[in-house]
Amino acid sequence: MTDLASVFKRDDLRGIYPQQLDRRAAEALGGALVQLIQAKGIQRPAIALGHDCRLGGPELVASFSAGAVGAGARIVPLGLVSTEHVYFACGKEKPVGQVEAGVMVTASHNPKEYNGMKLLWAGCLPFTGENLAELRRRAEGLYGRPVPSMAYDPPSESTRNAFLRHYAQHLLRLAGLDHLPRQENPSFTAVLLAGHGMGGVAFAPLAELLKQRGFAFHMFDTEPDGSFPNGVPNPLLPDFMARLGKLTRQCQAQLGFGFDGDADRAAFVDSQGREIIPSQVLALIARAKVAGLDRPVVMRNLCCSRLLADLFPADGKVTLVDTPVGHGRIKLLMRSPQYQPRTVFAGEHSGHYFYPEFDYVDSGVLTVLQMLKLGFQMQLQGRQLTDDLDEWRTRYSWSGERNYTLASQEQVLPVIAEVARQMPNCRRQGIVEGTDGLHHVADLDGPYDPAKLAAPDLKLFNGDARSGFWLVLRPSGNEPKLRLNVEAWGDHAQADCAAQTANLDALLRKLGAQ
Repeated sequence: MTDLASVFKRDDLRGIYPQQLDRRAAEALGGALVQLIQAKGIQRPAIALGHDCRLGGPELVASFSAGAVGAGARIVPLGLVSTEHVYFACGKEKPVGQVEAGVMVTASHNPKEYNGMKLLWAGCLPFTGENLAELRRRAEGLYGRPVPSMAYDPPSESTRNAFLRHYAQHLLRLAGLDHLPRQENPSFTAVLLAGHGMGGVAFAPLAELLKQRGFAFHMFDTEPDGSFPNGVPNPLLPDFMARLGKLTRQCQAQLGFGFDGDADRAAFVDSQGREIIPSQVLALIARAKVAGLDRPVVMRNLCCSRLLADLFPADGKVTLVDTPVGHGRIKLLMRSPQYQPRTVFAGEHSGHYFYPEFDYVDSGVLTVLQMLKLGFQMQLQGRQLTDDLDEWRTRYSWSGERNYTLASQEQVLPVIAEVARQMPNCRRQGIVEGTDGLHHVADLDGPYDPAKLAAPDLKLFNGDARSGFWLVLRPSGNEPKLRLNVEAWGDHAQADCAAQTANLDALLRKLGAQ
């Protein structure tokens, strides 16, 4: 029997297909989701269902559909789409009519042997930890029970293409690019590396619309292929970014961008093929979006650069809010009464960017449009993105996310605690539960004690406004790993970051991490 518990992660479901996530598990999950909705009093709910190009996707979609329909649901099939298309189907635009939930069968950036599911409620509300726990309980009760044999009917090609065009036109309006005058000759060139994931499907209709407005695109690996012949599309991988940089230089483009497997996460390089790290993307877009607004709120997760704090100081007009890692927590904070009226943008160090105008969800494609718009506008002013990036790259240096494996899950928290114990002079931050029931980043007093925290993630600071460093240690939400991020700032940022990263690497290996 499949161990269903093993596929439930912090924010979604992930597991090796079919050893951990198989047909019977998908059937049980379909029935369990319907039970959750029926408990709210909706007896025949509609569920939007899509999948990426992973090889197990069609079977898992058909099995999930059988379990859900057998329990009384109506499936709205979206077919081969990106995660953002499922968000769109569940959002306020209601392009497929009213649905009570959405399910995307995907494992995002994980290696090709994985598959999984991302789930959301109507209005793009994220699943909470409590929702996932209840889904798991009900699915375990249904696992292995007979399910009526029912055919899954994918959408017709014309229906799917109309939906993809509707999505593209909607995002073009949100980005403010639909008002650009039409022009025949291209004046801004960009490179897309889709990695044989869903990025080509998501962006192709937009590329056609933008070609009429002065943009030209060189697009690579746009055909979906779940075997990922050029490597898994994951912008956190150096090989992926190196290839994107090389292609951008070869095509003499002003900007290069790539997507992860399900195309909800975007990565960028400049005209010289150098990575624009996610914190810099967040800073560029946030600075443009807050202009002229009254007390806007920008959110960054606790692994994002100090650049944001220097760009939006505490005594300024912009409120910068630190958030935990994880899209579900960030989406709930953005919607909370404390922040919802003023939040304009949020981002994570992993390349997820969140937009209130897009139902408070993350969108890699909308981020690409924002970066194209910025690059286009700066070009009209005789400037380019690298004008600011060169200064930021000198003052702030990030290690990138480093992953360590321990012999057992039980060792992870003691290792974090030991690192904290050996750095007693550092200011500490962690994740606490507020009076609103949501998770917040807060200063910690006393010894690090994960049992008293809402999540075990730990951030340590040392330094002042002129120079210093921070580090974040946290367990992975999807994999059996410990993640480390380090940043230094100041006149010697690169050397300081390298030194601190090397010291921490040696300490973690001494404590048994590999």
